[in-house]
Amino acid sequence: MAVVEGSYQPLEPQTLGLSPNWLLMGFSSMKGRGCRVPLEILLKLLARLTWPLLHICIEGWGNWRWSDPFSVDHAGTFIRTIQYKGRTASLIIKIQQLSGVQKQIIISGRQIICSYLSESIELKVVQHYIGQDGQAVVREHFDCLTPKKKLPSYILENSELTELCVKAKGDEDWSRDVCLESKAAEDSIVIQVPSSNSSIIYVWCTVLTLEPNSQVQQRMIVFSPLFIMRSHLPDPIIIHLEKRSLGLSETQIIPGKGQEKPLQNIEPDLIHHLTFQAREEYDPSDCAVPISTALIRQIATKIHPGGTVNQILDDFYGPEKSLEPTWPYNKKDSERTEQLSQWDSPMRVKLSIWKPYIRTLLIELLPWALLINQSKWDLWLFEGEKIVLQVPAGKIIIPPNFQEAFQIGIYWANTNTVHKSVAIKLVHNLTSPKWKDGGNGEVVTLDEEAFVDVEIRLGAFPGHQKLCQFCISSMVQQGIQIIQIEDKTTIINNTPYHIFYKPQLSVSNPHSGKEDFHVPDSATFSICPGGEQPAVKPSSLPCWDLMPDIGPLVLDASLLQKQILLGFSSAAGADSSQCWSLPAIVTQEFPRQSVAVPFGNFRENGFCTRALALTYQEHFGVTYLTLSEDPSPRVIVHNRCPMTVLMKENIKEIPKFEVYCRKIPSESSVHHELYHQISSYPDCKTKDLLPSLFLRVDLLDPVATEWSDAIDTNSQGTQVVFLTGFGYVYVDIVHQCGTVFITVAPEGKAGPILTHTTRTLEKMVTFKVFITQLSVAVSDDLTHHRESSELLRLTLDNIFLHMAPVAGALPGEEPAAALFRLYSVEIYCGDLQLDNQLYNKSNFHFAVLVCQEEKAEPTQCPRVSHLLVSSRDLEEYKENCFIKLGITLTEGKSFLLLVSELSFELKPARLYVEDTFVHYIKTLFHTYLPHRKPAGHPSQLCGGDQVLPLQVRQHARALVNPVKLRKLVIQPVNLLVSIHASLKLYIASDHTPLSFSLFERGPIFTTARQLVHALAMHYAAGALFRAGWVVGSLEILGSPASLVRSVGTGIADFFRLPYEGLTRGPGAFVSGVSRGTTSFVKHISKGTLTSITNLATSLARNMDRLSLDEEHYNRQEEWRRQLPESLGEGLRQGLSRLGISLLGAIAGIVDQPMQNFQKTSAAQASAGHKAKGVISGVGKGLMGVFTKPIGGAAELVSQTGYGILHGAGLSQLPKQRYQPSDQHADQAPNSHVKYVWKMLQSLGRPEVHMALDVVLVRGSGQEHEGCLLLTSEVLFVVSVSEDTQQQAFPVTEIDCAQDSEQKDLLTVQLRQPRVACDVEVWFRCGFLELAAWEVRTQADSYDSKVAAGDQKSRRMVAGGPTRNFIGHNVVNTSLSYTLICLLQQCSRSHRIISCPISNTEHLLEAVPGPLGQFPGSTAPEM
Repeated sequence: MAVVEGSYQPLEPQTLGLSPNWLLMGFSSMKGRGCRVPLEILLKLLARLTWPLLHICIEGWGNWRWSDPFSVDHAGTFIRTIQYKGRTASLIIKIQQLSGVQKQIIISGRQIICSYLSESIELKVVQHYIGQDGQAVVREHFDCLTPKKKLPSYILENSELTELCVKAKGDEDWSRDVCLESKAAEDSIVIQVPSSNSSIIYVWCTVLTLEPNSQVQQRMIVFSPLFIMRSHLPDPIIIHLEKRSLGLSETQIIPGKGQEKPLQNIEPDLIHHLTFQAREEYDPSDCAVPISTALIRQIATKIHPGGTVNQILDDFYGPEKSLEPTWPYNKKDSERTEQLSQWDSPMRVKLSIWKPYIRTLLIELLPWALLINQSKWDLWLFEGEKIVLQVPAGKIIIPPNFQEAFQIGIYWANTNTVHKSVAIKLVHNLTSPKWKDGGNGEVVTLDEEAFVDVEIRLGAFPGHQKLCQFCISSMVQQGIQIIQIEDKTTIINNTPYHIFYKPQLSVSNPHSGKEDFHVPDSATFSICPGGEQPAVKPSSLPCWDLMPDIGPLVLDASLLQKQILLGFSSAAGADSSQCWSLPAIVTQEFPRQSVAVPFGNFRENGFCTRALALTYQEHFGVTYLTLSEDPSPRVIVHNRCPMTVLMKENIKEIPKFEVYCRKIPSESSVHHELYHQISSYPDCKTKDLLPSLFLRVDLLDPVATEWSDAIDTNSQGTQVVFLTGFGYVYVDIVHQCGTVFITVAPEGKAGPILTHTTRTLEKMVTFKVFITQLSVAVSDDLTHHRESSELLRLTLDNIFLHMAPVAGALPGEEPAAALFRLYSVEIYCGDLQLDNQLYNKSNFHFAVLVCQEEKAEPTQCPRVSHLLVSSRDLEEYKENCFIKLGITLTEGKSFLLLVSELSFELKPARLYVEDTFVHYIKTLFHTYLPHRKPAGHPSQLCGGDQVLPLQVRQHARALVNPVKLRKLVIQPVNLLVSIHASLKLYIASDHTPLSFSLFERGPIFTTARQLVHALAMHYAAGALFRAGWVVGSLEILGSPASLVRSVGTGIADFFRLPYEGLTRGPGAFVSGVSRGTTSFVKHISKGTLTSITNLATSLARNMDRLSLDEEHYNRQEEWRRQLPESLGEGLRQGLSRLGISLLGAIAGIVDQPMQNFQKTSAAQASAGHKAKGVISGVGKGLMGVFTKPIGGAAELVSQTGYGILHGAGLSQLPKQRYQPSDQHADQAPNSHVKYVWKMLQSLGRPEVHMALDVVLVRGSGQEHEGCLLLTSEVLFVVSVSEDTQQQAFPVTEIDCAQDSEQKDLLTVQLRQPRVACDVEVWFRCGFLELAAWEVRTQADSYDSKVAAGDQKSRRMVAGGPTRNFIGHNVVNTSLSYTLICLLQQCSRSHRIISCPISNTEHLLEAVPGPLGQFPGSTAPEM
């Protein structure tokens, strides 16, 4: 079925390398004609790889002449040809695997023409071929080649395309013909392009051969300019082009900033001299640079191009390159190894080949360095005592070649002085230039790849001084030294508010004893609200105000501390303290602080502050301060007293900065963060106790006011304290999700709180789910395109989920915590097993990866198969569960539930790890990830304006949104770990016992990275303590640890079981002696056999590796997976493998040299390589003579040991729960899209409202699969097995009515009087399920036709009480409701009578509408 032309917009064929008159055609398995589909849809279908072979044809070449089919399953390059009237069209098809789910398919002809020119040219291609009558035919093709583009490839053979010529766009004169019959793989000639504007245009025409001497050979014709200029200078430059032999000279302007421009009016075979001039008022350079096309040939022959022809193809066919470094190359990166080209000359001219295999000469102007002023200050540059030049803010200049250490300075108008920094001396990796001996002043050194911090102090009087801090970084890019001067501190506003800040620098004095903070008078800066875009533009912090207590003698930086005050207004005066926050210390020790910024006299939901999170990060010498709205304030204090209250923290150790009291206005709420919380973030301690607090009333005479008794913030509940000058108050403390809520209320207002805490939950809704077994499989659809194979299968048995609200508080706490509703979630799992479903297909050693440890005495598990069980059975089931997970949830913002507590318990388990399997799964999962363009976040803007680095954004986001848990408990874990590592030797550790102690933390307020680090350190320490057991469990040593453990268990049982029986009586004692003796013998035998078997297996595997015979190694590994079940089978397998190893050792002497000789011969190698391969084969054969017999003997011991262990039931290795079930692609059900594209395109609106799988039953009783398709116009009956349409019923001719005989059936009947069939549909509404579909021929002699065996009578049965839908186990109620809704909707849209069924109203009300409703539909009115 052909797709209607107007129903899609096809992709331009040029994007696939096709001529514009091409169409891409595809066949499917559906019987019928070819399907003409849009190219973009076809490429999406190809990615699924479940479609069959594809064909291609050229429109207009006869009656749709198709090429041979080709498959897109495998990447590579191949050819398909089409014959027509004696001509041959060769199609080159390139398939490249971008990822596991994406492929790039390029279909092109043999002739590829592309241009690197900056102007459009017109092209004339001459085609010669022999016509059908034997006469020579000459045709000319004209095209316009636009700048930096390619033409659709020509479907012409090399013998047909012999010459071409070009001209400038709009001109009439063509260039001379270019002959293309050269046999060389690379050929370049110069073409003169005539031009009417008196300028001379010469271009290179390079003819390249791709894949020479192969069937997929292509010819690539590239046009490029003779010379390209690239200037890395910050400003345009004037060049003088001298043709001294002709006495001519002209000037051209070359743009700077790394842009490229071709040189104009260049003639071949003529030496041109280039001189450079910076500005018109300056003189041109004295030294001239000679260039010519002969020089290009010399450079091309001396320097081999460092690339392939595919780089040129990628320029035109590949993705856009967005990772190229952009001028001024100031992106900071830690992975650079470039060297500085020169530092003793201001400018360098570099000549090189522009592109691989292209003769264009690249002329680069490279300054020795670029100096970028990214700060907000206009800087002066000093060398020694003289002023060199001024560098305005945001300006990029070329600095002079420094002979001495340089300094930067700032002109300060208040003192009318230029204040200078320390001297900076550039140090190079190679021999540094001769530096003049400077004075005795301080000098700091700056390497080529480093950064230094410098300071400039402005002002002369104390109290009016400012400190400017800069970060001067150096890096080498493109051979240029990039020197960048930035403000040391950058502040980012991620909030929607306009924020003001006061940066201050004061003397650190934590022992001052000050309680109140007075806002000093200092400069105020502002930051605009942050945008929603991810690349938020940062704002530099210009300077720090030095407080009056800093005199000229305070020079030690360790005594100074940076602090910043935040506010929402720049108010000054007496009430300025109400508009500014307490100072936040800016240092790396405190990466996150919650700053309470006051509103002034304004209130927001009762709060007079807003919590902002201030984060501190350093990135390549620059400090980034990020301001965000704090989603997790640490402390919230509600003051319900009629007067202002002060709160002070009881700090026992010496604080690192001054800690001030928090002032809480009357009838208000404030945010706060304790010093203990600031200093301990992001530590993850075992138990973190908060310090106590003191309160007092804010009176005019603070000396006479005493602090209250200490308030314990760790115990939740209500405490009573006495405030001097006010009386008794109630302090209520609640912890929720990392936030401490403190409510201070007088006696009269404490009533509602106390009554609220004693509430009980009147209604409790619990949620319980019991799942007998849950199995989750991970399948691989990509490795084998024709089938889906299982990789992993996770099986969980007896899962119990219980969720219920908690009526009271948390255990051990007062009921005050019930202010916030708590929910308890318990998850229990009786058993868990993770299977390796590739065990039977690949050379992997373990069939099971994770499972439960075998129990010494199997306990009787209670039969919990449903929810209605007794409490005793349920508790017994919980006690015996393999995994227990407990979660306590609390209500958060926007009705979200937040995790408050988490506990995890795991019974003893086994873990099997194999490095080859882990590597295989990891690699396979990476192939599932789609191919992404490398264009990520912008690293820099034009002009050098920096944006926020990605690492800073990610780290700030992690700091602002911490992990908050009240308690995290992981019970002790006991594991038996088996590890197989296939390194140079086979190393294995068998059933190593690892024990990990209890992991308990709480409360947790930290980053996810810190929590993972704490977990990793805890369990790494546990594994390190058991290192002796790990070494003792190595199979290469015979697993002595496993032997000792088995013997110890046997001896312990030998004495323990009789002793336990002695306490219960004589009979139990005799039974205990018998059981103890049996366990003793069993464990001694098991340990000894396991030790010998593991030693033999390890030895055999290592010998197979040392044999250097890959085929022998793979064969042995495949046989090892077939473990014997008895002693006889073990002996038989061991002897057979010993014999094969002996035969392989003898035959390998001859076989290995022959194999190497065949490989080198097939690769058409030289005689020397063949001889080398034969000698290598002889060495492998001799190596196998020694290793294969030893490995075979060890395998005999190993197989015999496995046979005894399996036969006696002593095997330790678990088995898979389920065998892998692979699904073939041809068994997959038809998709919804297939019907839309292939069957319904003839309709005006190809929309499928329902596709219902049914079973068609003919009158003879034969059944086959079918499908019912319901559209807005037609009801189709489709045969899935034949992939054809059987019948179609217009919806406009359908009536819906209630069946007269059975009230619970719905009948759909055709209204046409002369139609040979009717359709009846029954719905058993009482049982809420679909009953039957029936189609029968309607005639006067219907009964007689049936009796005569008329095969036209047929019945379709779907669902019902006796049959489910094929391939789908779906609730029939939803399908019934779906069909009723859709049929009724279609009938109503065509004014068909509604079906009056009153007893189906309960069905329509009870069944929700995800399946029943479609866009624009409503439930039908019955």
